[in-house]
Order: sequence, then C-alpha cells, then structure tokens
Amino acid sequence: MSSISNLLLKSVFAAIFAVLCINHGVAADAKLPPSPELPQRISPFEGLTDPLTGESLSTFTPKHSGSVSEKRKSAALAQYMTGRINSERKRFPKALAAFEKAIELDPEAVASYKAIIPLLLGQRKVDESEAYALQAARKTDDGYELVLVIASVFVRQTQIDRALNIMQQVLGTRSVKSGSREELLVHRDLGLYHRMNKDFDKAADEYQIVFDRLTAEDVEGSFLEEVLKNPGANFDEFGDTFLKANKPELALKAYEEASKHREAKPGLHSFNLATVFQQTGKPELALESLQEYFDAQLKSRGRAPYVLLETLLNELKIESEFLARLEKLLEQDESNDVLRYFLADQILATGETDKAKELYLNGRENVTDPRALVGMLGIYRQEQNYEQLLQVLTKGFQVIPRGDDEEALKRLADDLQALSSGFETQLEELKTDDKAMIGLFDYARTLKSGDDPSLEFIQSYLLGKLALEAEYSETALEFYKFAISMRNEPPALLYTEIGGHLLDSELYDEAIELLNEALESPANSLQSDRWRFLFFLSYGYEFRGETEKALEIVEQAINNAPEPILGRLEYQKAWVYYHARDWDKALDEFNNVITSHADNTDLVQDSQFRISNIYVELGDSAKGESVLEDLLKSDPENTQANNDLGYLWADQGKNLDKAQGMIEKALEAEPENPAYLDSLGWVLFKQGKFEEAAEKLTTATETKNGDDSTIFDHLGDALQGLGKASEAKANYEKALELEKKKKVPSDKLLKAIQEKLDAEKAE
Repeated sequence: MSSISNLLLKSVFAAIFAVLCINHGVAADAKLPPSPELPQRISPFEGLTDPLTGESLSTFTPKHSGSVSEKRKSAALAQYMTGRINSERKRFPKALAAFEKAIELDPEAVASYKAIIPLLLGQRKVDESEAYALQAARKTDDGYELVLVIASVFVRQTQIDRALNIMQQVLGTRSVKSGSREELLVHRDLGLYHRMNKDFDKAADEYQIVFDRLTAEDVEGSFLEEVLKNPGANFDEFGDTFLKANKPELALKAYEEASKHREAKPGLHSFNLATVFQQTGKPELALESLQEYFDAQLKSRGRAPYVLLETLLNELKIESEFLARLEKLLEQDESNDVLRYFLADQILATGETDKAKELYLNGRENVTDPRALVGMLGIYRQEQNYEQLLQVLTKGFQVIPRGDDEEALKRLADDLQALSSGFETQLEELKTDDKAMIGLFDYARTLKSGDDPSLEFIQSYLLGKLALEAEYSETALEFYKFAISMRNEPPALLYTEIGGHLLDSELYDEAIELLNEALESPANSLQSDRWRFLFFLSYGYEFRGETEKALEIVEQAINNAPEPILGRLEYQKAWVYYHARDWDKALDEFNNVITSHADNTDLVQDSQFRISNIYVELGDSAKGESVLEDLLKSDPENTQANNDLGYLWADQGKNLDKAQGMIEKALEAEPENPAYLDSLGWVLFKQGKFEEAAEKLTTATETKNGDDSTIFDHLGDALQGLGKASEAKANYEKALELEKKKKVPSDKLLKAIQEKLDAEKAE
C-alpha cells in the first residue's frame, strides 16, 4: 500500500474514531485503556507471508504518531460530518454547534464555513454570518466567495452601506490577494454597489481600478472574461459611471472598449459618443452622433436618447423643433413603442389629449403597456370615464413599482424610475380631484352591489388603498371590508393596513372592532399574525384610555409571538405605561428591555429615548441629559439623540450654540421632521431670534404630523416676542385645544398655556 493510501486510511479511521468518541461523550484525543478482562490481541498478520514475494508480513508501526495539527484536523472533519448529518435530519441547533466546533478546530477548512453560513442565514443571524464570512476570507483561499454572498444578502435587504463595508474589509485578506482576479471581482462589485447608492464618484474610482487592469497590454482575454461576463455591457456601464462622475475622457475610453466587444450594434457607440460630446460642451457633434443612433433604430437605451435630444436642442436654441423631430423619427420607426409613448407624453403635456390618446391606444381599444397606462390614467380621469379609469388603475397597480420605498426606487433603471414617477404624479392628481374620486367610488359601488357582484377582489383592495392614501377613511374601510369578505382565507395584510390607518386617523372604535374580528376569524391565513393584530389592538385600547385592557392585550401578544418579536412587544408594554404617564412602571419596563435585549441596538436606543423623557417629566433634566449623552458616546451621529439633547439644552437656555448645531445636524437627515423643526425654532427663540424662530415653527405646523400642542405653544411664544399679541393668542388657543383632545393630557402644559392666555386677557 502506498504512503498516500496509508495517510488517507489513517485520516478516515481517525475521523470515524472521533465521531464514535463524540457520540459516546469521550474526548477525541483521549487514550482508551485496554479492557482488563481481555488479553492483548496478537496481530492477524503475524506468521503470514506475501504470496508474491515470500516476505514475512508484520504490523506496520508508523515512525511518528499524528501531530497535534493532524489530530485537530481529524477532529474537525468529524465535527463537520456530524454537522452535515444533523443538518440533513433538520436538527439545526446540533448542526450549528458541530460546525462551530469544526471551525474552531480547523479554521482553514472552507467547507465548514460554507455549511454554517446558510444555516445562520436561515435563522436570520446575519451578524454571525457576516463574521464567519470575513473569517473565512482571512483564513482560507476561497472565503471571499462567502463575503460576496453576504454582501448580496445585504443588497437584497437594501442595506447597501453594510454591503460596501463588508466588501471593503475583504480586500487584502488571504483569499483576495493583490493583483488577483478575486481582487478585481471585489472592486467590480464595490463599484456596482456605490453606483446603486448613486455615489458615482466612488463607483468611478472602483471601476477605474478594474478598467485600467483589464485594458492593460498584458491582460489575457480569458482573464477579462472571468472578471466581466458581458464586456460590452460592463464597459458601457463603466463609461456611464465615469461620465456621471465628470470624467468624460475616461468615459470615452470605456465606450470605445465597449464597442470592441459589441461590433454588431455600432449605433450604441454613437449614443455613447453623443453623451460625452454633450457633457464636454460640443452639442453639434453630440447631435450628429445621436442621429447615427436614431438611424440604427435601436431601442436598448430606452427614453434616454430622446431626453438627450431635448437637452441638445435647448442648448442649440432650437427647442421648437423637438416635437417635429420626434414625430419624424416615429414615422421612420413605427414599431418603436419607446418612442411612441415618449412622444405621447410630450403631446399630452401640451394639452392635446385626443392626439396623445391616439398614440397611447395605437389602434387598440384597451391598453396593457405600463407606459400607456400612465398616460391613459390622466386622460380617463379628465373624461370622467370611470369604467376605463378603474381598469387602468387595476392594471397599473399590479405592474408599476410604487414609490413607497424611495431607496429601492432609486436603484431602479432610469426608465422604470420615470414610469413610477409618472404613475405617482397621476395618482396624486386623482387623489386631489374630489369629483373624480367620488365618481370612481360610486361606480365601484354599482359593481359590488346586488346578489352577484362583479367587483373583483384586487379592485376592491386597490380602491380601499387609494381611499386610504387620500384619507377617505370611511370609504377605505368599506372597500377593505368588502375585499376581506371575498376571501375565505383573507391576507393578514388587509387587516394590518386598514387597522393601522384607522389608528392613525384616531378612529379607535373602528380599529378595535376590525382587529378583534381578525382575532376571532378561524382563517388559517391569519393565525400566524395573531400577535401582530394584538400589537395593533394594544394601541387602540391605550389611545382610547383603557390602559388595563391594553396591558392585557400586550401580554396575549407576547404569548403568541415568535421569539425574534418578543423584544418589540416587551417594549410595547413599557410604552403603554409611558403613554398612560405611569412613569415608575414605565421606567422599570424600559430598563428591563435594555437588560434583556442588550444586543438589539434599535430597541435599546428607543428605550433610552423614552427613559430620558421620563426623567424630564419627573423634573430631573440632568438625568435625562445624561442618558442621551451616554447614547451619543456610542453613536455620535444619532439623529434623534442630537435633536433631543439639543432641545433639552435649549429648554433650559444653556449651551445654545452647540444645541443649535446638534439640532441642525438632525434636520439635515430629516428636513421635514416637525419635531426637529420645533427644536430649531425653540433654540432660536431662546437666542432672542424671534423672527427666525417664528418662521421655523410656522413651517413645523404646516408639515405632516405638525398639529402638535407644543409646537403651537412655542409658535405663540415667538409671536408674542414679536409683539403680535392677537396671533400669539390664536396659537395658544390652538395648543390648548390640541392638548385637551389627548386621552392623557399633560397637566403641566395645560396649566402653562392657560396662564399665558389669562395674562393676555388681563392685558
């Protein structure tokens, strides 16, 4: 037997031995004494001869026993196999423990990392997955691949900054050596993520590293293909990024490189040249190159070439030719729907509805293309054609991305962003058109009436959502309920969306009735969300002033919730006491949350903010400040902490310049936050800058959620400082009205406002 075979057998026997030891609770390196009841066995090889050579056989005795390193590797292999077995049998906790031990014993074996990370991700332990991926990159030759996986997970969760951070850390590790293919792959992805973040300067820096290396004279074609799967498209993306980073010369080189890899479509190079010429102040040359793109009758650049055409004509002072040029281009390329709908949009903007409608419909009775749906939405609204309006709304909601998540929307292609933006514009115009809204809802009611209603589930849901967004609360509830009634297994989302809206609209009775209906429903689709309904319901009871009932509901939610949600529900219990102004119990509960969930930064910080407020309410501003100062030590850029501490200082008339700087930092992050605008107005008031204070405070009252008693009280003070007594009085009265409406109003604030009004009356 060869020495290699011997080694393989030794490893296998060692692994089997280690597994047996583990299964029987024996350490892998323990020495088992021979049984005292049995004599030592003589080797079965003794006395035998090799039939081929005639040599006597004897037991092989290795010159050196296995090293400590070899023993650890064998034990690690055993743990890895144990983990695989448990994983296949769905015994995930045991599998995780085994893989963790395997990595501890042999941190250079990449297989254990590849096994443990999917398990951790499946349990949403992203932080641990990230740590193991980086360890794999540092300890193994292939670990960078796991970092790429984790980065892609962050991207899917729209945590681009976190993806960028882990990618930066992998550079220079064992698995990403300088000058290697792996290093270029990392720089390529870093460029992509910066580009997704719209940080084109940083994206260009990363792409330039890749571009310079791949266009060097000594680079091999196979190496280029390993880094760029589609060189033509990739170099185009590089060029576009360089152009947006104001590097036109580099962009031109990238576009020229792209053209080498995409000879079948020279027109694309012409468009790229046009963008470079336009940015470098050569509109005539840009227009010539752009025409070459048009002559090639390509559509791959979407709306961008036509937007560029408008820009160039404006620069050349011949913008009056724009529509005529578009019409001529469409005559030459009648199948170009990108151009057709772009032209229709331009014509609709001029008010020529019939001509635009003809282009959108293009000989058809109904439209399905999302670009046409957006245009026809406005036309049908103006025509008061509610049947067709409902049809295009239904189709549009199903296929056009909404702007609910601005960060996700920014990462869409430019044409999709334009489509989404156009849809939102049309929806806003519809929602502010009372006549159209009422007409649409009345038409829908005819469809849902009678014994055989024809209103579809999706239509009822979308009408409810539209009514909700336009704050037609009763109508929203009507259509949500109808949608719920159409399903034996209604989606939980229906209850949470309308339930949350009713709570925000202070329709607590309706919210409580709806959420209790969800809890009493036998539908299987709702059972896993019982804790969520209870969570919402606790708000309803507490806002209605039924604190004991709210606490009872929170306890039920805690008993029904999955483990990852428990911290938020325990925080909710503390919030109920807080809202009821039971400061001592609230303080105890928030401190319990901090102790029990110290690894949950969001929960800890939310609790710290509440605790700070409690101390202030109890008259101990020093303690309130101390809590915020501790928070800022660990998170100096925290927006809310900067605002809250700045406000506390302003309220006491101290550290005013520093307080103003901190509040302005918070406003940079959230410029329309009414609480932060109030804080800035208040610090300006304390500095004696009454005019500026009144301006900021007025803005605060006009923003969403700005109808707050404290803001109107502060505005009254600023106006009083300006000598505008009657206006100050009106704001004090508004502040008093808002505070009295609260289920648990602040006696301190009510007294302060009333004293100001009494003083005003006396004067």
